[in-house]
Amino acid sequence: MISRLLAKQPILRYILTGFGSFFLWVMGCGIVLFGILLFTGIYRKIETLLDLKYNSPFVLVPLFGCIGLAILSFIVGALLYFHKYKRNKIKSVFSKQLGKVLNDK
Repeated sequence: MISRLLAKQPILRYILTGFGSFFLWVMGCGIVLFGILLFTGIYRKIETLLDLKYNSPFVLVPLFGCIGLAILSFIVGALLYFHKYKRNKIKSVFSKQLGKVLNDK
């Protein structure tokens, strides 16, 4: 059922694969950075200095920033998709005249 939906709606497939691959990439980088900081002992010092809890601004600001950027990129991507694929196939008088001018040498 999901593969049929994704085959009919390519924008959903592009969005899901884009978000999925980016999420996996960011998670991998975050895990590597966390591991390096944890094994060197820097993370324990940073954790006590920044008071890293669930409601800390050092946690919430990047979280809401990423959510805002995800929504913005979704909206821009949807607009670009509809501009590219959902245009009228009928050429207007302006389009015909402009095509003549552009093709004229």
